[in-house]
Amino acid sequence: MIAVKALYLMSILAGGCTLLGSIALFAKRKWSNRSLGFFLGLAAGVMIAVVFMDMLPSALLANAIEAGLGFVVGLLVLALLHILLLSRQAENEGLLRLGYLIMLGIALHDLPEGMAIALGSEMKVRTGMVIALAIGIHNIPEGMAIAAPLLMGGMKRLKIFLRVFLVSLITPLGTLTGQVLVKIVPEVLAFLLGLASGVMVFLVLFYLWPQAGSKDKKSRVQGFLLGLLIIVAATFF
Repeated sequence: MIAVKALYLMSILAGGCTLLGSIALFAKRKWSNRSLGFFLGLAAGVMIAVVFMDMLPSALLANAIEAGLGFVVGLLVLALLHILLLSRQAENEGLLRLGYLIMLGIALHDLPEGMAIALGSEMKVRTGMVIALAIGIHNIPEGMAIAAPLLMGGMKRLKIFLRVFLVSLITPLGTLTGQVLVKIVPEVLAFLLGLASGVMVFLVLFYLWPQAGSKDKKSRVQGFLLGLLIIVAATFF
């Protein structure tokens, strides 16, 4: 019982790191185009690294067919949302829309990651806790990825905080869901990881990267590389 409580505490803290990332952005009040390009590039780097170094490999190893199906469904879902939401809007409205889409992608990402904590704990409680620690480190820049376009779009900090808080609950929800599903439908994790991967790749290619480049191409690349390095460090060190 103590081990289970510790596992859920770690899962809650891992989700809470998403809030930590958003709060870090609130301290900066004025945003130059260079800053905008950098943080949007950072979000793109984090997403690409998480997908290709963490989510997709894990999904493919678990069940390649389910992972591939999930990836295609993720791309199609975001493509459909893109078509439905596509309209001529003011720049601030476009940034707000981007922020909500990033929230969707990261929420889809955090659910199977929370489930991964539960699956790791099925082997060893310590394994689940190590996974939770890694996810917490990942979630800090992901919180920044959600908050940056919403903040740039003019949304008030309190409203952003509440939205990021809701996203932070997805990780422990995933841990709870994982414990229930692990014995019933074990292959669902591969599908969800594939789905989230497709969603996030679409976001990077059609939203984050172009939006960052429209602000500052050089800082976009710098942010992207830093995002990659953050996830590499969290994965291997």
